[in-house]
Order: sequence, then C-alpha cells, then structure tokens
Amino acid sequence: MAVDIKEEIANYLLNNCFLMGTVDTTREKYYYVINHEESFRQIFLPIGYTLVVHRNLRVIQLINNHGSGRVILKKYESIILLILRLLYVEKRESLSTSEDSVFTTVEEIKNEYEKLNLPRKFDRVLLEESLRNIKRYNLLKVEDRLSDMDAKIRIYPSVMLAMPDVNINKAYEETAKLLAQYENSEDGDEE
Repeated sequence: MAVDIKEEIANYLLNNCFLMGTVDTTREKYYYVINHEESFRQIFLPIGYTLVVHRNLRVIQLINNHGSGRVILKKYESIILLILRLLYVEKRESLSTSEDSVFTTVEEIKNEYEKLNLPRKFDRVLLEESLRNIKRYNLLKVEDRLSDMDAKIRIYPSVMLAMPDVNINKAYEETAKLLAQYENSEDGDEE
C-alpha cells in the first residue's frame, strides 16, 4: 500500500518540526507544501497545529497551538544551540543572498564555547551529546566526523526559528546576551 504524499509530509512535519527548501532531500516536499499550503493548513488545524511558511528562510514550521510538545534541552545542549545560532547569524550576514548553505566547523564552535569559561570543558563527547538532540529537529547536519577540528557542520536556517523570532541584528545581540548568562556558570548539566 503506497503512502499518500500528503500523509507522508504531514507525518514528517509532526516528527521533525521543520521542512527545508534548502536541503536536497526535502526540497521536493517543501515545494509540494508551498503549492498546497491551504490544504496542509486544513490537515493540521483540527489537531491544534499551525503551519507557518517562512519564505525568506525557505523553511516550513509546524507550531503546536497549545504550547505543548516543546523540546526541553539540557544546559549544554542549549549553549551549543545558542552558539550555532550566533555562528549562523554571523556567517549569514557575510554570504551573498543567493547562497543557501551556512557551514561552521568544530573549531569555530569550540572557540565560541571557550569564550564562555564554563566549568565543563569542550570535547567531542560534549559536542556529540549536544548535537544528537539538536539535529533531530532539522536544525543542522553533520557533514564530517566530529573528531576532526575542521569537520563541517551545516547550520540550517531553522536554527533561527528554534527560539523566538527576531530580526537578524537583534538575534545576534540577544544570542550573545543569552550566551553571556552562561558565562562562568558553576551549575551542573541542568535542564
């Protein structure tokens, strides 16, 4: 029995939160939703979800209207996510508008992390543990082995939507401010 394309895409959105138009493996699904946007809105409305299309980022987002279903990240996962967002904003500003891909390296993440002087030192285990949950929600793709400092990580535009929506300059300032809150933190790995 073949799965209906709408059913397949609806399940994908329920499981992944974001659908990218900038990623080869999901581009076709993204444009299918764009071309059938109202019908997808009607699929999700009765079950309490809103379909949000961010055409400027080429991202489709599924939001629970009741505020449930949100992922609670551990402290260091949150820090790594904020660092990724900061790096995305910085790199996005320097790219031409026709470029879709924003890449960072393990070394760049490590450098930003070490600026915070946190009690837990940056290592491969910390990075792998942090990225494991973050990448489940279509926020990034690990392109290389994380054991290499020059390993590439592709940051998806959805990283900007994983937190409240603000303009790019304000996002940079807010992300830097949030990261500063963790600086010199003495707490353990709390949620």
